[in-house]
Amino acid sequence: MMIRSRLACFLVLGSVACSSEEQPAAQLPREAGTPDAAVVPHKDAAKDVAKEAAKPPVKDAGREANVNADGAQTDAGSPFPNLLSETGLYSDIVKGTLGTGVRPYEVRYALWSDGAEKKRWVYIPPGEKIDTTDMDFWKYPVGMKAWKEFSRGGKRIETRLQYKSGPNPEDWVMMAYQWRSDGSDADAVPLGVVDASGTTHNIPSAEDCLTCHGNMRDRLLGFNAIQLSHTLPGVKITDLMTENLLTAPPSGPFTLPGTSEENEALGYLHGNCGDCHNRTSGVFVTVDMQLWASTKSLDTVQNMNAYVTAVNQPDPGSSPSTRIAPGDPDHSQVWIRMGEPGSSQMPPVARETIDTVGRAKIRAWIASMPKLTDGGTDAGGAKDGG
Repeated sequence: MMIRSRLACFLVLGSVACSSEEQPAAQLPREAGTPDAAVVPHKDAAKDVAKEAAKPPVKDAGREANVNADGAQTDAGSPFPNLLSETGLYSDIVKGTLGTGVRPYEVRYALWSDGAEKKRWVYIPPGEKIDTTDMDFWKYPVGMKAWKEFSRGGKRIETRLQYKSGPNPEDWVMMAYQWRSDGSDADAVPLGVVDASGTTHNIPSAEDCLTCHGNMRDRLLGFNAIQLSHTLPGVKITDLMTENLLTAPPSGPFTLPGTSEENEALGYLHGNCGDCHNRTSGVFVTVDMQLWASTKSLDTVQNMNAYVTAVNQPDPGSSPSTRIAPGDPDHSQVWIRMGEPGSSQMPPVARETIDTVGRAKIRAWIASMPKLTDGGTDAGGAKDGG
């Protein structure tokens, strides 16, 4: 049982490994009431050992899994609950009644996911605090949970769970649940689903989650200082401060600098690109560009990470070869790759369509910058490499 649990943690929290060998959908356990569409393995299925660890645990005959008061799976052989109703999100899943301690929240700068509508919830264990010693990269307490629901045209497709089962980043369990057509529950789909529930929405496999989550210090995305600095409904950073849930609370919410055009563009990069392009990410080893906004440099636009590491900075091996060319979006790799499909697109996963609104924000910001002249600098002090 312990070995099985450790294997599961390796799947969802280790390095992403891909294989051309796919597991047939028929091998996934299915029960009455499972989604209408057949469970189709995601195109990037894991290697054999990872696939074995990802399978929903088989319960002993005649014995149901035990679920504790906050919804956590207590069966030592089960790395995750088989049903969304067992995760603690709802006390009554049919009525939509949230579980005890579960609270909705929204993010200031949402991640584009092909236009899907989203809802988010969080559970912070009683008596625990979020370690905010490093305000840019929070460390979450054991037992913390977060859920995100995806809908298309008002139809619920999936809800994703993140659950921190131990003190280390490697202890996060990540699982997606596909909603049944009757709305009675949602089933774990560890290998993901292509074109789920008759839509073009793809549910990620457990290992696919690591493509983005694995590049953040403590895995959880969206629930952080800048994303919670807003006046939207649900949990905000001011609530966490008032309720004494942060170990090192800030003096107040954080605001990105500049004009509305500038902070909207910088916020978009933070929410859509910064999860991978940050100093704690494995991506940073080969691409030294930081699009994650730091709370320590919000005084001016020119001091922000995105400006310092992208504006008029070379992008080796690319043509054009500048990450962001001031005043010239058509020769800026950041803007160009936001509009490309396939292997060269950015972000590289979780989208099949172009976010035209978000891309327009980046174009407008780049176009607003004064162009550089040979040997000179722009108004913000960026040097011209020509």
